[in-house]
Amino acid sequence: MDKKIASTFRHVWAAPTLIAVLSLAGLVVALLGEGIEDWIGWGGLALPLATIVWCHLRRRS
Repeated sequence: MDKKIASTFRHVWAAPTLIAVLSLAGLVVALLGEGIEDWIGWGGLALPLATIVWCHLRRRS
């Protein structure tokens, strides 16, 4: 791959990959932890929904 294609690939897939990794981490923490870890897990699992809402509101304005 040349530099332009690699740069475009990273630009397109960086945010979805980060959201997927954080969601997976939230799921693992929620399943294995108790107490505060449950709240951290909820935050990680709510990240995709928060991202969708943020993008939707940003697009409308």
